Amino acid sequence: MPSAAYLRRQADICLRLAAIASDEAASSRLLAIHQDYTAKADAMEAGGEAPQDAMTPPGAAQNAGKHGSGAGS
Repeated sequence: MPSAAYLRRQADICLRLAAIASDEAASSRLLAIHQDYTAKADAMEAGGEAPQDAMTPPGAAQNAGKHGSGAGS
């Protein structure tokens, strides 16, 4: 289980990447991930534990099959 500090570092990385991203869709996605990681870190620090999927960015499960295998995509 990742710590709140780890989740905050990941959130910070996403925020920094969003600030320099040239693609608006990528920037928006990174901001959403930043917010998710921050909320999970806040929940951990408030005495609760982060959900088991704390390492999974929001929407990752629903996007898993959309990119193909790389061959012929």
